[in-house]
Amino acid sequence: MSPAEQHNHSRGYSVPTGRPYALKELQAALGSLGDHLRELYDGAHPAEYEAVADALYTAFQTAAGLAPAKSYTGCSEHPNGALDPEAPDGWGRCLICNDRRRLGLRSQGVRGARPASAAPPAGEQRRLGYPVPDPPYTLQSLRDHLRTVEDRRFHLGFSSPAEEFVRIADDLHRAFIVARELSRPRNASGCSEHPGAPIDPDAPPGEACIFCAGRKRRAQRSATTPEMLPRIRRGERRQLQRRFERPPG
Repeated sequence: MSPAEQHNHSRGYSVPTGRPYALKELQAALGSLGDHLRELYDGAHPAEYEAVADALYTAFQTAAGLAPAKSYTGCSEHPNGALDPEAPDGWGRCLICNDRRRLGLRSQGVRGARPASAAPPAGEQRRLGYPVPDPPYTLQSLRDHLRTVEDRRFHLGFSSPAEEFVRIADDLHRAFIVARELSRPRNASGCSEHPGAPIDPDAPPGEACIFCAGRKRRAQRSATTPEMLPRIRRGERRQLQRRFERPPG
């Protein structure tokens, strides 16, 4: 290959705009996570996980900006729309498009017909959006996710393919979810319906949930009939009784 051809070949790739700065910010955010993680221990207070959760969210946002935009629904028309929780087999995940299909099938009187537009394959649907790890959420699982992130970030560079940034964004999202769940307050009230509810200091033992205690107090109150004001006809004015009489003159 001649020097001119080598020069033209080397100019075939250009670093995307903003990638050097964003990559530097990502490396800096991930470098400080190790210090925060070393200070944690089993049984640590949820407030001690807040700094890790905040740092992970910042790093995730930076990595998501470096990666190609993801579609949560797989729909080109509504990429970030609502997800259909009851999507039939072979349909997409977009709630808006599925409602249109249901209305069309209902108007035509066709049941069980396959939609005209092809839905994304099952493997592609699983890659939509950002992954959420399964519980239980523990300190060891957080360390495992961060270890995976550390292994990936050393191989990132200006010329890394887009798939590498997608993978590290997914791993950071998993670690952030674990840290966020660990940073939530524990169930101090003992209520299964409202695990993070504040404690009512005036409630009897065993009923410390402030929401359940308030609901019980409202149920014990005597039922009173609300006073309804008479309806005013159009063109009339309501005569209000003044508390103090206006002085003469």
